[in-house]
This record gives sequence, C-alpha cells and structure tokens, in this order.
Amino acid sequence: MARKPRVHYEGAVYHVIARGNNRASVFGTDEEKQKYLEIISNYKERYGFQLYAYVVMDNHVHLLLQVGRIPLAKIMQGVQQRYTQYYNWRQKHSGHVFEQRYKAFLCEKESYLITLICYIHQNPVRANIQGGIDYRWSSHHSYVKKANGLVNVDFILRTLSSNVEKAIEHYFDLVGCIIDKPEHKPESEQEKKDEIINQKEENKKIQPELTWNQLVWKIVREEQVSQEQLVGKCRIRQVVAARKRLIYEAIERNLMTRREMAKLLQIDPANITRICQQLMGGQNEK
Repeated sequence: MARKPRVHYEGAVYHVIARGNNRASVFGTDEEKQKYLEIISNYKERYGFQLYAYVVMDNHVHLLLQVGRIPLAKIMQGVQQRYTQYYNWRQKHSGHVFEQRYKAFLCEKESYLITLICYIHQNPVRANIQGGIDYRWSSHHSYVKKANGLVNVDFILRTLSSNVEKAIEHYFDLVGCIIDKPEHKPESEQEKKDEIINQKEENKKIQPELTWNQLVWKIVREEQVSQEQLVGKCRIRQVVAARKRLIYEAIERNLMTRREMAKLLQIDPANITRICQQLMGGQNEK
C-alpha cells in the first residue's frame, strides 16, 4: 500500500525526526554532527526554509522547521541524500544510512512551538548525556545567546514576550521543566508501533525539582490559561481547575506551606486543605 503524501502548504511547520537505519549510530563523532548541520545550512539557504530548533544525537536528529515554497519532502530528500553520500564515503559503508522514511508531524498551533522547542532541547537531558541541557549539538545555545544564525530565535522569543530579556527568562523557566513526549498523531499502524517503541526508549527521564515560577509556567502552558488568571481571582471553570492543580502540586512538591499558599493567593487556608484533600482523593481513585 502506497504511503500518503506529506501535507504541504507554504508556511507549514513540521517536527521532523530522522533515525539511523536499525537505530544505528550515524552521528557518532563531532565531525559527523557538524557535517549534518552544514548540510542543513546549505539547504536552508538554497530552499528558503526557517529552522527554529534542532538537536543532533548519535543515532537520530530532531528538527523544527517551517517551509516556504519548497515542500518538506524535497528538502529532506536533499539533506538525507547528501549526508548519506558523506557518511558512506567517510565510513567506507554502503547502503541505507537512515530509516527509509523520516517522521514529520505537522504543527498547526503557534502556541505549541515553544513546547516542541523545549522538548527538542531536552533530548540530551532525557538521555543522561553529560552536559545535559548545555549539550553542544543543539540549538539551545542560540537561544541563550539570543543569536540568529542557523536557527531563527527571534520569532520564537517574540511569542513569549515583546521584551527580549523577559522572553529569555520565560524560555529558561520553561526549558527547565522536563516535557513528556509530544502527542503527535501517527500516520499509520506501523508508525503507531514505532511510537510505542520510541516512547519506551525515551522514558528514562530526569525529573528535576521545580521552582514556584517553573511550576506556574508549566501549568500555564499545559492548561492554556494566563499567569494573571491562574494566580488571580478569575472564576472561569478552566482557570479554577488549573489553580486547584497549582495548589495541589505546589504543596506536594513542598514548594511552600498551606499558610504561605493561602497568603499568596489570598484565600482561606481551609480552602487549601479542602482542595488538597479533594485532589488527593481523585488520585487515589485512579
């Protein structure tokens, strides 16, 4: 059965994952990682796409890119073929270097991009690689330095704040919270099986202690409410549920006492206790 063609339109954003054939190491040296990025840079100039994030691991690569007129299929065909030629020459190898079909997931919500960028930059953390978030072969450094080059950091930072310094602060808060694997919709039954395997392999994660600000931003992002609503007096049902979650998780993580929480949110301490008991009961029923 023929595979469905990739969805294409000008401006489409994709999360691309390309793995070594049989999950073999195909970027095992710094020279090989550097060469892959040089090829990406060449094709970016040639085909006019935007790159928002990347990480090059030993046996796979993540890219977050936005296409122009040229479809993703043509871009990736060129990049993968060029790297295959280089790798086969360097390693005296023949045959496939990558899995026959890279994975590409269409990202239709702009608000989801920062989640994907953090997830991509956290790959070395989940893999327990020395250096963690400061891993050399990811675009995290570009965001730290606010430096456009291979990646376009300005576009993403502007989605966080019009003030660059505040945007960087928000980015640091968000990237410090380990994000679970994004829930992309697989294209076929085989890809569903592949995703299950990939999930098992990537489930070894470091769960860092969160600060209060990191927890707030985590819930703002996941519950899709504003920070002002979350810690204010807003009575919208979605916001109330998110605030209860914030209270419960902050108490469970020992970020503050119930009295401190009540003072911060300007509510009765007894309500804090009731919320914790209510959510604790819900957890126990699962």
